[in-house]
Amino acid sequence: MKAPDHVVVELIRQGLGTRAIREQTRADYNRIARLRRENKLPVPKQQQPTRTITETLALYTEAYGDGHLRWTGPIRGRTPMLCAEGERYNARVITFRLRWRREPDGYVRTACTEPGCIAGEHLIDDRARDTPHECPIPEAITRLARAGVSDWEIVRRLNTSTHTIVRIRRRTQ
Repeated sequence: MKAPDHVVVELIRQGLGTRAIREQTRADYNRIARLRRENKLPVPKQQQPTRTITETLALYTEAYGDGHLRWTGPIRGRTPMLCAEGERYNARVITFRLRWRREPDGYVRTACTEPGCIAGEHLIDDRARDTPHECPIPEAITRLARAGVSDWEIVRRLNTSTHTIVRIRRRTQ
């Protein structure tokens, strides 16, 4: 049995949200909205619990293998999304910032052999790809090649060229 209008209005005045009112009174959304309008009562803002970036990283990552970090949280397309402090972030960018203590230049990519790894030590940006002293691209290429990853996959992962891969392979032989 549905509750009378005056009961629904009283629950609205108490500050309950639409879902809570609906659960208690079995009133439908349109009826609750109509009663809010008729009585000039505001819709309460939803207060979602927010976590800090560090808490969210701890919640949605798990360590595995040789220093790798797997993302278990929400993903948009192929991008791991970190929702914290009322904002949405790219999880790769956040772990990159935490590790390298600077903003990334360009795209942040995984430099290791594990697809989807977001460990800060295994992430590189355009600057790191151009300066071998900051993040050793030759070592990353060597590791990927030894793991049997194709040249085209290495090009895609590290945003490098086949010419660079051939040059590094000649150097390491």
